[in-house]
Amino acid sequence: MTGPGRGGWAGLVGPDVLWESVERMVSFGPRLPGSPAHHRHIDDLDARLRRGGLEVTRHPVRLARWLADDWSLRVVDARGASATVPVASYRPYSGETSTRGVTASVVDVGAGGAADYRGRSVRGAIVLADGRVSRLRAQVLTDLADAVEPPGARARLAAEDYSRVWLGVPAPPDLALARRHGAVAMIEILDLPPPLAAGQYTPHQQRYAGLPTLHVDREQGARLRALLALGPLRATVVLTARHDDSTVDYLLARLPGADRVAAAAYGGVLVATHTDGQNAVEENGGPALLVLAERLARRTAARRGRDVLFLFSPAHMTADAATVKPDAWLRHHPRTGASIAMALVAEHLGAMGWDERGGTAPYGPTGRSEPVVVAVGHSDRLRRLALDEVRAGGLARAGVLPPTGDGLYGEGTFPYRLGLPTVAFISGPAYLLQVGPGDQLDKLDRALLHRHTVFLARLLDRMLALPGTGRVLDSSTQRAQKGA
Repeated sequence: MTGPGRGGWAGLVGPDVLWESVERMVSFGPRLPGSPAHHRHIDDLDARLRRGGLEVTRHPVRLARWLADDWSLRVVDARGASATVPVASYRPYSGETSTRGVTASVVDVGAGGAADYRGRSVRGAIVLADGRVSRLRAQVLTDLADAVEPPGARARLAAEDYSRVWLGVPAPPDLALARRHGAVAMIEILDLPPPLAAGQYTPHQQRYAGLPTLHVDREQGARLRALLALGPLRATVVLTARHDDSTVDYLLARLPGADRVAAAAYGGVLVATHTDGQNAVEENGGPALLVLAERLARRTAARRGRDVLFLFSPAHMTADAATVKPDAWLRHHPRTGASIAMALVAEHLGAMGWDERGGTAPYGPTGRSEPVVVAVGHSDRLRRLALDEVRAGGLARAGVLPPTGDGLYGEGTFPYRLGLPTVAFISGPAYLLQVGPGDQLDKLDRALLHRHTVFLARLLDRMLALPGTGRVLDSSTQRAQKGA
């Protein structure tokens, strides 16, 4: 593991060392689930945790793996002219073709809903469908927030563009529906400009559909529709991929507290993130957890107090049915689950904002940090503690949010669903799922990345120091669990 480095805080490495850890992660390549780059990243985390003095165990789980190899799109228009159409990306887990691809007539099905197929024969055809992206404002966050920091920023933040393809609003075209109607492939037009559409790994948690699908940006989508207006259009879709049953490893790293008997009674703190991701933001929780672990490992067990368990889950970018998600994994490891009193989850640190200003400007930097969500579930005490640290740490453009539905945003959902008092730190920039040259490092701010990690370190210190026995549940959760 790394040394203390420059500009650190209370035993935490400095901004430059943390940045180097992120650069090391992206040097492996996109860590798509089960890919060689993903396995290299997991191996590297394992080795660095062990060097730091942590007890590390590896736990393989099943993975229905799907990794794209090659993709392309060619069309022949009504005049017989052939052209290659630039492909923005592919739809993960959609389906695959042979190396020759699939060639068929193109039929426009608009939004790709059930009504759009009425009166259209698509059997044996390649369907062209809209991948719409709703024009949203950050009001979708501020309306849910118990508090926004700084308090005077709520109205300004609410008015900002928050159009995000990863939100899946509205839902993308239904591949199963297209397949039932006899389609052999799909071309999905992402309503995004070319630089934002490029490499979008979306939707990132869909089940395997058996219908190969390519994404094009809005400019190429308009081009295809213009060609269709001239008359019949034929296309050849190529999307080759490896689709097989594989395994991938969870990493669990432990740091014991001072007193084993007391630790068993009080319960430990779970600190979690995931290892798969597309770029320097998704997922830089791994480098952040490494430096948090290093900092605590330098302390004596007496100073740590509670046990700390660092969990690195491997398959965020897959459907639930394709793997074992963290809530299921913890249920399958009841002794580990029973030893946890509360959880802290970290995702997507240090991100700067880039957007289209709601479609009124070219895609580019906003000059502002990406809004941050600090979500808290199952504990009023943790909510107060998290809000106090947001304010004390000057965590600007941050909202403290309650749970939504049965989730707590991102990986925080999984300990929350198990009834664990949980704090989840997460942001969601427009480029979150993009794969491509540069790994989005230009959209990550070195000082902000460190500031977010300092916030997590301070919050973790306070969670470890919380008095009492067992889980720090609020009264409503205690009543619910007693009645369960």
